[in-house]
Amino acid sequence: MRRTALALGVASLALLLGHAFEAHACGGCFVGRSETTVVTGHRMAISVSTTQSTLWDQIEYAGKPEEFSWVLPVRAGARLELANDAWFEALDAATTTQVTAPFVPCPSRFGCGFFGVSRGLSEASADGAVDGTSPVTVVHQGTVGPYETVTLATDVPGALNDWLEGHGYAVPSAIQPVIDAYVKDGFDFIALRLIPGIDVQHMKPVRVVTPGAGFTLPLRMVAAGTGATTALKLFVIAEGRYGAKNFGNAIMPREELSWNFATDASNYVKLRQRALAQEEGRTVLTSYAKRGAFLSTILDDVTGFPVSYVAASAGASLSAGTIVGAYFNQAYVNGDAPEGGVEPAACEAAATSLADSTELVVDPCDEDGVCAAPEPGQILAGAFACAQLDDLAVAMTGMHPRDVWLTRLEAELPRAALADDLVLEAAASQAELGSNILAPLHKNHPCDEEPVDTDQISLFVPPRSTGAGPGSWGGAAAFALGLAAVGARLRRYARSSIRAHQGGSEAP
Repeated sequence: MRRTALALGVASLALLLGHAFEAHACGGCFVGRSETTVVTGHRMAISVSTTQSTLWDQIEYAGKPEEFSWVLPVRAGARLELANDAWFEALDAATTTQVTAPFVPCPSRFGCGFFGVSRGLSEASADGAVDGTSPVTVVHQGTVGPYETVTLATDVPGALNDWLEGHGYAVPSAIQPVIDAYVKDGFDFIALRLIPGIDVQHMKPVRVVTPGAGFTLPLRMVAAGTGATTALKLFVIAEGRYGAKNFGNAIMPREELSWNFATDASNYVKLRQRALAQEEGRTVLTSYAKRGAFLSTILDDVTGFPVSYVAASAGASLSAGTIVGAYFNQAYVNGDAPEGGVEPAACEAAATSLADSTELVVDPCDEDGVCAAPEPGQILAGAFACAQLDDLAVAMTGMHPRDVWLTRLEAELPRAALADDLVLEAAASQAELGSNILAPLHKNHPCDEEPVDTDQISLFVPPRSTGAGPGSWGGAAAFALGLAAVGARLRRYARSSIRAHQGGSEAP
C-alpha cells in the first residue's frame, strides 16, 4: 500500500508494559517566549488491532504565532506519516450529535413531521546543528507536508528543555518533570515546526503507526500549551465499542432532552455539560457508537431512512451513502483528488463491497513498496484506499471489516485531568448509539392542545443533505428542515420548523 508521507524510522509508539502496548503520540505545543498561542482542542483517532495501532492527532489553537513547535514523545522505530484533513472532517461531521424536535400533532392543524438530516463534513528549527557537547542528538530531519520535522534522542533529563529554549521556544516549568519522565522511560521526541507563512488555525493531522495493540493515550504532554480546559474528541476504531478505563464514562441522558419550540433549540448543551462535569471533569462522554459505520449504510435512528453525507467546499459538493465515501469525497472537494484520475465513487463502491467480509485486512508491503501476495482468508488493506487517500486502509489493518466499530468519545478536560494518561478498554455495553436523537420532551409548541390521531397524518421524509464546509470541527451544527405533508383529515395549513441541533441555546 502506498504511503502518503515520509516515514521517520526512529520514531516509535510501542511501549511494552506487561502485556500491553501504549500508544504515545499526543503532542505538546511550545511557542516563543513572547507568544500567547493557546491550544484549544485536540482531535484524535486511534485504531487498535492485534497487528498494529495507529494514532492520529490534530490540534486547534487560538492566536497567530509566527511559529511554534509541536512535540511528540515517541519510541525509537515507528512511522510518522501525514494524514489527510478529510479524515477528521468526515469522522467529525458523520458522528456529530444532532437533536430533532418531537412530532406534535395539532387538532385542526397541519402536523409536525419527521425530517431527514444529513451530516455536514466540516476541518524548534530543524537545522541539525549540534555541537559536540550537546546531550541531544538530531537523528532525522525533513519536511512532512506543511511541517519541518526533527527527531531528538536524549537520555539526559532537561536536555530537551534546553534544546527547545535554545531554539526560542518557552517551556513551562510544570512541563519539565513530564518531559524528564518520558526521557527516563527511554523515549525520543519528534518536534514538528509549522513552516512560517502557512496561515492555518489548526495543524494538519499526523498519524503514527506502531506494531501491536495499544490502548493508552498519554495526556501528560498535552498539558503543554493548553488553557484551563482542553476539548477532546477521540474516535476509536476497533472490533467493538470502547470507553475509558481510568476516567469516568458518561452517556448524555437522552430521556431528558427537551425541545423548546419558541427558540428552536434543545437543552442538549446543558445536559452534555452536566455529564462531562462528573468526577471533577475526569469524564468522557460516548456520543456515537456504530458497528459497520465506515462501509455500511446507516439508518437514521429518528426517520429510519438511510443517512447520506454531503461533502462541500468552495462551491463544490458530492454526496455519499457511507462514511468511507464521505472521506473520499471530502478530500476530492478539498482539492486532494485521488491520483491517477480515480473517481471517489468507484473507490467507495470497491470498499463497501467488502462491508460484510470476515477476512483479515493485511498490509504485506514494505517501506519500499514491495508487497507479498495475501494468504487465503486475507484482504489487502489497499482495497480500502483511494489512491493516496489511505487513512481508512491504515485504520482497518489487522481487523475484519464486518466487525469494525466507530466510537466517538468527547471530553472537556481541566488541566488537573491532564496529569494522567487516558486508558481505553472494551465498553461494558456494546449497544449502538446513533448521532441523531429525537427529543422526547417539548415546551412552547404553538398548538399544544388536545392531540389528534397520529394515524391520520401522512409524513414525508426527504433525503438527508448538508452544506457545512471543511475545517469546521467544533461548535454548533444546525440545519433548517422542511415541511410536513398534509393528513387526510387536517383542515388547514400551518408550518412547523424542526431542526437538528447541537450547541444552541438551552431550554430550561
